[in-house]
Amino acid sequence: MLRPHRGLTLTALLCLAAWPSLSGADDGIPRHDLETRALLQPEAAMDEIAGEIERAQQRGDMQQLALLYLARANACRVIADWNCQREAGSRARDAAVASGNGILTIRGLIADSRGSIALQDFSRGEHLLGEAQRLLQEHPQPVLAADVYLAYSSLSYSLGKHALGVEYAERGLAALGSADEPAMRVRLLRNRARAEAQLGEAEKAQATLQQAQQALGTLNDPKLRAELYLETARMARSKNDVAIQRRSGNQVLELAVQLKNAQLAGLGHEVLGLAAIGSNEDDAAQELRLALDSFRRLNQNRDELRVLRELIPLEIRRRAPRGDVELLIVREVDLGREIDSADRAKSSADFDSRLKYAQSEIELARLKQEAILATERAAALAQTSRLTTALIVTAAIMLLVLAAFFIQQWRAKRRLQLAYEAYRESEGRYRMLADNSRDLVVRMRVDGRRLYVSPSAREMLGWAPEDLHEARWELVHPDDLDPLREAIGRLARHGGSASITYRAQHRDGHYVWIEALGQLVRADGDSDAQEIVYSGRDISARVEAEQALAESQRRLLAVTDNIPALIAQFDTQERYRFTNAFYRRAFDENPESMIGRTLREVRGEETYAVLRDYAAAALRGESVRFEGEIKRNGLDFQFQAHYVPDRAADGNVQGFFALTFDISALKQAQHELARLARHDSMTGVANRRHFDERLGAALARSRRNGQPLALLYLDIDYFKRINDSRGHRVGDEVIVEFARRLNASVRGEDLVARLGGDEFVILIDAAANPAAAEAIAAKLVATMRDAIVTSAGSVHVTTSIGIAYSTGGLDAIGLVALADQALYAAKTAGRDTYRLRTSDGTAGDEEKPVAAGQG
Repeated sequence: MLRPHRGLTLTALLCLAAWPSLSGADDGIPRHDLETRALLQPEAAMDEIAGEIERAQQRGDMQQLALLYLARANACRVIADWNCQREAGSRARDAAVASGNGILTIRGLIADSRGSIALQDFSRGEHLLGEAQRLLQEHPQPVLAADVYLAYSSLSYSLGKHALGVEYAERGLAALGSADEPAMRVRLLRNRARAEAQLGEAEKAQATLQQAQQALGTLNDPKLRAELYLETARMARSKNDVAIQRRSGNQVLELAVQLKNAQLAGLGHEVLGLAAIGSNEDDAAQELRLALDSFRRLNQNRDELRVLRELIPLEIRRRAPRGDVELLIVREVDLGREIDSADRAKSSADFDSRLKYAQSEIELARLKQEAILATERAAALAQTSRLTTALIVTAAIMLLVLAAFFIQQWRAKRRLQLAYEAYRESEGRYRMLADNSRDLVVRMRVDGRRLYVSPSAREMLGWAPEDLHEARWELVHPDDLDPLREAIGRLARHGGSASITYRAQHRDGHYVWIEALGQLVRADGDSDAQEIVYSGRDISARVEAEQALAESQRRLLAVTDNIPALIAQFDTQERYRFTNAFYRRAFDENPESMIGRTLREVRGEETYAVLRDYAAAALRGESVRFEGEIKRNGLDFQFQAHYVPDRAADGNVQGFFALTFDISALKQAQHELARLARHDSMTGVANRRHFDERLGAALARSRRNGQPLALLYLDIDYFKRINDSRGHRVGDEVIVEFARRLNASVRGEDLVARLGGDEFVILIDAAANPAAAEAIAAKLVATMRDAIVTSAGSVHVTTSIGIAYSTGGLDAIGLVALADQALYAAKTAGRDTYRLRTSDGTAGDEEKPVAAGQG
C-alpha cells in the first residue's frame, strides 16, 4: 500500500514533472499550437484559448475543443492552478469521447489525473490512470504509455514508495525506447534520481541526474529546467554543498520571475534559506521568511508549515525578538490544527462511505436469504410435479376427485412458479448488484478456492476475476497472512459473520488495504456443504489519512518537546490537557502525571495566586502576556508567559494555551550589566559615572543641609616607572591592591572611585572639619608605604593626596578643581604626603610629616 508523507507542493511539483513537453516532437500525438505557447507565456495563452474554445463550441467541433482544453490544462499546470488543470483535463476527456478520438481521450484522462493527484485526491487520480492504461491497450502509443508510467512514478514518490517509484520510471524509459522525446526522458530520469536519493543510493541518483541534465540540452522548457535546479539543490544539500545550493536557488528565482510563478519563487527562496543555515543565519532567516510569505499568499498551508519548522529553531538560535518567535510558534500550531482538521474531515467523509457500504451489505445478505428460500421452493415444485404424474395414471378411477385435486394443484403450481420466477429475479438482482458494485464481492469455499469474483476486482486489484478463482495466498501481505487464515478458520468453525482488515497486492506490485465482511452460508443444493460470502472495500485512502494524521501529531509533539519553553493546554476548568517534555528538564516533573490535574493542584496556592488572574483573562477570550517570579524547588524562577485562548470551531473558548519561558538568566544578566555600568571592571570600586552621580547628590545635600564635604584626590607616585620597569601586568596588580587598601581604610558610607589610570578619589560626606579629612589622608599615606607583593616580587609605592574641603559654596567642577590644586601642591612638596585646600581659600601647605605607623 502507498502511504503519503509529503505536503501538497511536493505532490504538485511531481505532477508538473510528469507532464510531457510540447516541444513539437513528431510523435503522432495531436496537439494545438497554443499548447506549446503555454509553456513560455501561460497567461497570454490562457486568454487566447478562452476565445478559441468559444468558437469551437459554436462550430460543434469536439476534436478541436478537446485539443483546446488540453492546451488550457497545460497553461494551468505552468501557473500551478490545480483545480483549473483537473477541470480542463476532465472537459478534454469528455470532448474527446464525443469526437471518438481514443488518443485524445487518453490525454484527457492523464491531464485529469494530474490535477486530482496535485489536489491529493490520490484514489481518483489512480483510477483515471488505470482507465488510461486500459484504453492504451486499444490504442497503443509509446509516448503516452511512458507518460502514464511517469505519473505512477510521481504518485509512488509522493506517497513514500520510492522503490516502486524507481520501477515505474524504468518502465517509462523502456516504453519510450528510442523515441525523440527529450522532455519526457528528462522527467523520467529526474523521477528515478529523486527516488534513488530517497533510497540512500546517492551515487546512482547523482549519475541519473547528470543523464537528465545532458538529455535536457537546449530544450526551451523553463518549468522543466526549474525542476532540475530544485532537484540539484536537494542533492547538494544532502552533500552540504552550499555553493551549488545557492546557484540553483538563484536560477530557480530567475525562472520564477520569467514565468510569473509565485510558487516557484517561494521554493527558490526556501532553497537559498536552507543553504544559508550554518553560515549566515541572518540571510537564512530573511530567505525563509520570503518563502513563508509566498506560500502564505498562495494558501499553501503544508509548504508554509514546512518552512515554519525550519525557521522557528533558526530564529531561536538567532535570539530573535521573543514576540516574533511566539507569533511563528502560534502560526505553526494553528497550521498544524488546520491540516489535522482537514485530515479529520477526510476521515469523516470516509466514514460516510463506510456507512453506505454497511447498508449495501445488509441488502446483500437479505437477497442471499431470498435466494436460499427460492431454492427450497424450487425443490418443492419438483416434488409436486412428480406427484401430479402419479395422479394422472389413476385419473380413470378417481375422475371426480382428480378434477377437484387438479384445480387445487394448478393453483399450487402457479404459486410455486411465481416463487421460482421471484427466485430468478432475486438471483438476477443479486448478480447485478455484485457485478456492478465497486466493492469486491466473493463466494469461496473454506479452503480458499473462489467460486465467484465480482468484476470490481479488475479496478481494485488490477486482476481479472478469472485470475483469482484459485487460492492466491501469495497476494496477501506476509504480515496479514496468518490473521486472515485464522479469521477464515474461525468463520468456518463457528459460523456467523466476521470482519477482517488486510492488505492484498495489486497487479502493479503495490498493496491495497481491504476491509472485508464475511458470512458463512450453506451451498446451493447441498445442505452439508458450506461457503463463505464476503464483500471487501478499498480503505487505502482512509488508512493513509489516519497514518498522515498520526505522523502530523508526532511531528507536532517533536517540535513542542524540543522548544526551550513550557507549553501546556488547559480546559475551561484549568485542568491540564497537554504538557511538553520541557517540564521534565525545567522542574524535574513528569509531564504525564500533570494531565487531568488543575493548575492550582500542580503549582500550589502561592504560585496559583500569581497566575490566577491571567488564566481567568485567557478563559474570557483575551490573549495576555506577563512576567513574574516564583520559587520552585528552593530556587527563584523568573518567567515570561503568554496565555492564548483555545477556541472551538464555533468560536467559543474551550480552554487556553500557555507558553512560558525561563528568563532567570536574562534578569541576572541585566542586573550584572547594571552593576558593571557603575563599577570599575579591574578594581571593583566605583567608576567615574558612579562618582559623578554620588558627587552631584552629595553637593545637593550639602547645599540643602549646610553640611561640609571633603573630596580626596589621590594617585600613585612614580607609577609610570613601575609600568616601564616591571610591565603593565605588575602595574595592574599594584592598582588593584592600591584600590583594596583604599576601601579598607574608609567608612562604608564613603565612596572610593577610580577616575582612570592610577587616579582615585574618595568622597567623604558630613566631614566634621578639615582636620578630620587630614586624619584620613594621613592614614592613607601611611598605609600605602607597606610593600605590595606582585607576581614579579615586592613593589614599594607611595601616594600623594589633595584634599578639597567645602562648606557648600562650590559646584562639582569647582570641588574637583580644588582637590586637583591640592594634589599638585602635594606633588610639589615632594610626594608621599597630602595638602589641603578649602572653599574659603585656606591652604594647608605647611609641612605634613606622616609617620609610618600613623593612622
